[in-house]
Order: sequence, then structure tokens, then C-alpha cells
Amino acid sequence: MSAGNDAANNANKQLRRILIIAYGRDADADSRVASLLLERLRERSIADSWWLTLIEDAALRLEHALDLRPNDLAVFIDTHLHGKAPFEFMEIPGDGKAPILPVADTVIPGDLLHALATIGRQGTLPPSFRLTLPLPSDESTEDIAPSVDASITAAVDFLEGLLGNTSDEHWRSEAND
Repeated sequence: MSAGNDAANNANKQLRRILIIAYGRDADADSRVASLLLERLRERSIADSWWLTLIEDAALRLEHALDLRPNDLAVFIDTHLHGKAPFEFMEIPGDGKAPILPVADTVIPGDLLHALATIGRQGTLPPSFRLTLPLPSDESTEDIAPSVDASITAAVDFLEGLLGNTSDEHWRSEAND
């Protein structure tokens, strides 16, 4: 494809604001996975885009609903002891009806969508997805296991592909059912 056609295709793309938030308990393996994944994503040139926000935190909190508010799409990245390799990618129901436990220190992604619906947002809630990487039960050392490292690499490649086409339909077609 010629550079002129490529520029025309990019000019016709709708730019959408995207939030990627990776979370994991401080000093635990899932925190190291979140850090490494975002570090590798930042190394890619696409991570310097104005429309992409990357956040790392020890846990999701209701305040993250304010980070979610201006975005058109969101990805929540975490780990799970029983996750499938190399990762799972699924849409989070965005009906805004998830219960919120006000006494909890941390929340789940559905709670943030509910909070966003509660505080008000013009238009609909942003389609939101959860990318879950597997974490072996013996992942307690300072080093990331080779299998987890391979999952991180696959997830970064996958996210880069998603960011190349930000239509809701494309993202939903990539979700595991």
C-alpha cells in the first residue's frame, strides 16, 4: 500500500480514547506481571499516543471510575491462578447494575462501570474488557516464570493488534466466549 493510501486510511479512522489499567497487589507476583506488561506496552511506539492512557495500581478503587469516564474503550488487566494460557479476553457486562460494596477497599471492574453510571456520563458506558493472564500457584519468587513471560508477550502483541482497530465490533470479535 502506498504512503498516500495509508495516510488516507488513518485519516478516516475514528480516534477513540482508550484506558488500559493493570492492577495487582503490591509486592506480589500479579503486581510484577502488571508492571512488566505495561512496561512492554510503553516500549511500543503506540503507547505514546495521546488517546491511550496506561494506569498501574495495586488494586481497583472506586476513584478509577473517574479515570474511566472520558474514555471510549477500556481494558482491565489482572492475573488469575486458574487463568488459561496465554490469556483470556472477555467483555465486561456494561449494564451499570453491578453491586457496590461501600466498605470494600478494592472493587472489581463491574463496580467501576456501575459507579460511572451512577455519577453520570453523557452517552453510554464505554465497552470494557478484562484481559486475564494465568499465574502459576508457585509464582512467588522475584523472577517471572518463562510461561508467564510468554503470556505477557502474547498479551502485548494482542493489545497492539486491538489498538490498530478500535471499533467495538472488532474488540468484541476478539473476546473469548
